Amino acid sequence: MQREKEKNFIHGAGFTLIELLVAITIIALLIGITVPAVQAARESARKMQCNNNLKQIGIALHSYHEAHKVLPFGVGLDHDGSVTSLGTLQDRRYSTHSMLLPYLDQVNVYNLLDFNVAPFTPFVNAGNDVQDQIIPRFNEIINGPAAIATIPTFLCPSDIDNLQSIWGHNNYRSCNGSSWSGRNGNGMFGQISSVQFSDVTDGLSNTAMFSERVKGTWNKLQHDLKSDLYDLNGVWTENQFRIACGGLTPQTAPAYMHDIDAGQTWLEGNMNWTRYNHTLNPNRVSCKNGFTWDGVVLPPSSRHPGGVNVLFGDGSVRFINENISLIVWQAMGTISGAESL
Repeated sequence: MQREKEKNFIHGAGFTLIELLVAITIIALLIGITVPAVQAARESARKMQCNNNLKQIGIALHSYHEAHKVLPFGVGLDHDGSVTSLGTLQDRRYSTHSMLLPYLDQVNVYNLLDFNVAPFTPFVNAGNDVQDQIIPRFNEIINGPAAIATIPTFLCPSDIDNLQSIWGHNNYRSCNGSSWSGRNGNGMFGQISSVQFSDVTDGLSNTAMFSERVKGTWNKLQHDLKSDLYDLNGVWTENQFRIACGGLTPQTAPAYMHDIDAGQTWLEGNMNWTRYNHTLNPNRVSCKNGFTWDGVVLPPSSRHPGGVNVLFGDGSVRFINENISLIVWQAMGTISGAESL
């Protein structure tokens, strides 16, 4: 009798197949609701950290301006003539980032740099195609101990890092302006520029200083239109080049050679490593006109849905929708274009 009661109790405590299926369905629905919410909350936190990084860069830029009465340049001097070259060991193509280090609590890294030599002496540049040569000779690189430093303020937590460069990587770029020229930019950070806040007649709150850009894939067989820099070599006007670049699609872009090393170092002021421009809307395709600094369409990009964070001259950071009017977006890139936003 006792065994019969225990048997009946056990059978009565079980689940029917229908009840089990209902329970599984409810759990699946809860997971379906919860996971996107958790992912959204995490991205919100990452986006906030990205925002804070740009604010820290803004504070550093204002501190630099207060100390030197001028903003740092976007890239230092080189010895190119009318034709751009890979560079020489006489060049001093240092980035804005390298000069901001003392104002970002990175004095120890800054003190390791020797600005009297080319950034990667004895190598002319740190391109991804010479990594196998750089690593065995790392001890010869004067600025190597500084260049390998990871600077947290230069990294956006929303981005993916597939770079295999040994150098400290970078997500944040100084604004070169709204033209395709990498030398004579009309923004705050051109080549050997010396912009003062008083030169920004368009208004500091209307003029971009820094934005973000996703890092490269380091994979020639992969195409990522947010990070790749496509080579559209030819005879173009600036407007023709901008339209041709903006017309590239995931289907047509793979026909062109592309750079995959975006943001591979914060040390050098290369356009594909530490600078950007307002030639096309955020998150659009980037292109270069062959091997030249004076034919580059390089908008900012991010993994945040719908746009990018932008640091303005007054130190404020705003999220700019990727579908902003191109006219307005280009006006934000210039310091004295007299545009009305």
